[in-house]
Amino acid sequence: MGINNRTKQGANFVPAYEVSGVPFVTSSAANEVVNEPVRIKFPYVTRFFVVQNTSQNWLRVGFSENGVTGTLGSKEANNYLLVSGNQVTSRLELRCKELWFAADAGTAPTSFSLIAGLTGIQNSEFPVLTGTLTGSNNNYQSPRFEGVG
Repeated sequence: MGINNRTKQGANFVPAYEVSGVPFVTSSAANEVVNEPVRIKFPYVTRFFVVQNTSQNWLRVGFSENGVTGTLGSKEANNYLLVSGNQVTSRLELRCKELWFAADAGTAPTSFSLIAGLTGIQNSEFPVLTGTLTGSNNNYQSPRFEGVG
């Protein structure tokens, strides 16, 4: 019988999503999102999040840098677009370990506010959400999440 036989909460540990999330709140500085995408990396996996566009320019929200920049072409630009004028998303019950933000017009400065509820699942226990991995490599099958970017 092992004494130090603790198991970690994994990405599919359902009880972690059944309780209220630990609050995580951040806001970008005024017009921080301009030329380069901004990544918010959560210390734990989210249970939910809400994003508010606090600028007068459109804001792209996604789960990967490729998703918000659309560098793989318009078919691969997988993001959620928040129009100007303080538009707020509904409470999005989505699991992720990071969010990416980019200005829609490339050089038009934007800013945002973000609130999330975090689970007790460490972000290292959650897979990388990407659609850009290509199949297998020496018998290793890479995960691929279509529609993420």
